[in-house]
Amino acid sequence: MAILAGIRIDSEQESKSPSVTITQNPVETGKPLTDHVQVNPDTFTVSGFLMDPNAKKNYDKLVSLMKSGKQVTYIGRTIAKEVLISDFQASYTGEVANGIAVTLSLTEVRIAKTPLVVVKTQTQNSGKKTPTKTSTSTKKFVKVRKGYTYWQASIDFKTPLKTIMSFPENPWPARRIPIGVMMRVK
Repeated sequence: MAILAGIRIDSEQESKSPSVTITQNPVETGKPLTDHVQVNPDTFTVSGFLMDPNAKKNYDKLVSLMKSGKQVTYIGRTIAKEVLISDFQASYTGEVANGIAVTLSLTEVRIAKTPLVVVKTQTQNSGKKTPTKTSTSTKKFVKVRKGYTYWQASIDFKTPLKTIMSFPENPWPARRIPIGVMMRVK
């Protein structure tokens, strides 16, 4: 028995295929030169059956997950986290009553994440006393990750570079912004 995205699969066979790509450059004499080895994502193949009374509903859900590109987790004889369903085959045979024979291909993926984290804060404007309405200003901050600069913040938030550097919440020199601090961008 195995679970894929919360759906039970009675698995018969699982296989895992790690691989690498090796680049080779031809030379005038002798064997080609190898200068690079790139690790490819692991791929998994699972064969089994959708057997419960909701087999058709679970089949539709798996197809929907594949088409939407949503990352799923597979737990069976092997465990595969953050995988996409890259291929899905179903067959209906007389040997499996009320069930569907399936073969799935899963590919391990890593989705890029932006180093930008937006944090909104609101402060009340102190100093003015108006009994009917208090004005508020919205400040925006981002958590600085490795490689993030004032220049990048000015591009991301369409705020002039001099304005960002002049905020009192940003006391750091341009070449020494600490990682993990909250930088004001608006």
